[in-house]
Amino acid sequence: MSALRMVWIISRHYNKDERMIPLLERVAWEIAERVCKVVNLRTLFRENRASAQHKTLEARNTLNMWKKAYFDIRAKIEASGREARWEFDRKRLFERTDYMATVCQDLYDVLQVLEEFYNIFGSELKAVTGDPKRIDDVLCRVDSLVTPMESLTFDPFSIKCSQYWKYVMDDFKIEVLASNTSFDSILEVDTMFSPC
Repeated sequence: MSALRMVWIISRHYNKDERMIPLLERVAWEIAERVCKVVNLRTLFRENRASAQHKTLEARNTLNMWKKAYFDIRAKIEASGREARWEFDRKRLFERTDYMATVCQDLYDVLQVLEEFYNIFGSELKAVTGDPKRIDDVLCRVDSLVTPMESLTFDPFSIKCSQYWKYVMDDFKIEVLASNTSFDSILEVDTMFSPC
């Protein structure tokens, strides 16, 4: 961002708003495209969960850092009082990256829910219940919670598809609630019959 500021100050071509904003848009586009390549829903849920969580968190942080860096430089420019104002169309610069950051947060939350289910229905519970097949069946149901996300027919990072993504997330939350209820009943039955 500091380099872009220098380009804006020094360059005779880029020192005009109408020329600088396409350059900044290109930077935003490049960041967004890299996130799209790294956070691939077709493979994300098959990766190591810790790695997938780290990846989605880093993607979200990168998208948010783009906006923060812009406003930090803008504040420095305004504080100096010597340079022209750095005020560009925020919608053009941040609408897509802000939306993508919310999708990355959603994905991180989904991975967190899966992690919690796997922690509950792990090897310790298999040992306590004495019914590993039943726990494996439950884990298959947990895996199926993300199946709709792995086979989307739209780009979840496209702001034009935001309503479809909202439906997917709403369905996921409903399935998690339903699963919690049925998993609770499994745990209650198992603890009633498990040896003390």
